[in-house]
Amino acid sequence: MRRWLVVGITAVAAFWLYIDRVCFSTLADPIRTDLGLSDAERNTALGMFFLTYALFQVPVGMLADRYGARRVLTLAFLAWSAVTFATGLIEGVIGLLSLRLLLGISEAGAYPAAAGLIKAWAQPQERGRFSSLVALGGRLGGAIAPWLTVTTAALLTGYSLGLWDNPSGVPWRGVFFAYGMCGILMALMFWAIVRDQPADAPHPPAALAAQPAYLRTLFYQFHLCFRSANMLLFSLMQFGVNLGWGFLITLMPSYLNEHFDVPLHERGQMQSTALFMGCCGMFLGGWLTDGCRYLFGPCWGRRVPLMIALTGCAAAMGSVPLLPSPWAAVLVLGLMAFLVDLHNPVIWAFAQDVGGKNVGAALGFGNMWGNLGAALSPVLLGAIRDAVDWNAAFVVGALAFLVATVSASFLNATRPLDPGSPRP
Repeated sequence: MRRWLVVGITAVAAFWLYIDRVCFSTLADPIRTDLGLSDAERNTALGMFFLTYALFQVPVGMLADRYGARRVLTLAFLAWSAVTFATGLIEGVIGLLSLRLLLGISEAGAYPAAAGLIKAWAQPQERGRFSSLVALGGRLGGAIAPWLTVTTAALLTGYSLGLWDNPSGVPWRGVFFAYGMCGILMALMFWAIVRDQPADAPHPPAALAAQPAYLRTLFYQFHLCFRSANMLLFSLMQFGVNLGWGFLITLMPSYLNEHFDVPLHERGQMQSTALFMGCCGMFLGGWLTDGCRYLFGPCWGRRVPLMIALTGCAAAMGSVPLLPSPWAAVLVLGLMAFLVDLHNPVIWAFAQDVGGKNVGAALGFGNMWGNLGAALSPVLLGAIRDAVDWNAAFVVGALAFLVATVSASFLNATRPLDPGSPRP
């Protein structure tokens, strides 16, 4: 019972992680209007979060491996909630870009720390299911965020401190204030409930505790990852996936507005619909992951679901230019979200399989490159849209998914990151 409680509250942390991450894209157009931003500045702000989110994955994941997931994740939760609150205070593009960078830093360690926490509380045959439940919390937050954001903004309409001009008429500052305060309260709850490992878990072996400090340094973690072809393929796969998937949480509202002239409240509903479809994939993905490992073994049991899901993602994104209506586009993009989320528990399980004592670093390294892809997504796809059109942007996204599929076909979950570690 205790371990399910730990998984549940960690899923709640992931829920707020995505609420604070996705709400910005829903409010990006009103923010652009009120702050006088250009389209390029808006797209840069969307991508800036993912830049620092990517670069700090391994450093913060390493801190979680060394100092404990509970401590690191609680501090991260408090930090990203404070940054979210502060976003309501911005007055110009410099402040906006600075806070987007800080949000990326503060959220960077959440999933690497959570992966280590799940490994401590789950048996190997449960890793897919437990990981999927935590990741499902994040996806539910991302799916609810657009709807919740436009609803909260509607409820706050008419309530203003009168300190800022508001040409857009959308009270987006109040939304950030509310989300920030809720996040701080949830972070304190997380600290009160979660522990790093079960009370009856064995302590780390004396030999491990006595290892020289340099083995746990950032340099050593990067050295392990960069010399591993397995991890480089893992990273390329995540880069391609996030370059395509990033469209959903960055440019999708702008696409619906520009291509189909969809009003703000309907954009929020449509974006939420696509992301909710993804949540179904996340829920099923854990059981699929564990089932495939049972049927195909530890190596092909990780490859098979990745290859099937990512091939479907490429087909879905590549077909969007052929669709005649906004809801048709939403449903196909929702199918893409479903398949991306279906494969996500496999990513966590793979990192737990190969990571050994470096699970946070293993997942963090892959996430780093994945989020560099997400950082590039709004900038690259937005530039292609400006130079050609939206259809060309979707074709590029589909090609990114194909590269990810090829990379996944060569992954080997039986090859430890550290050759001195036992096989999973």
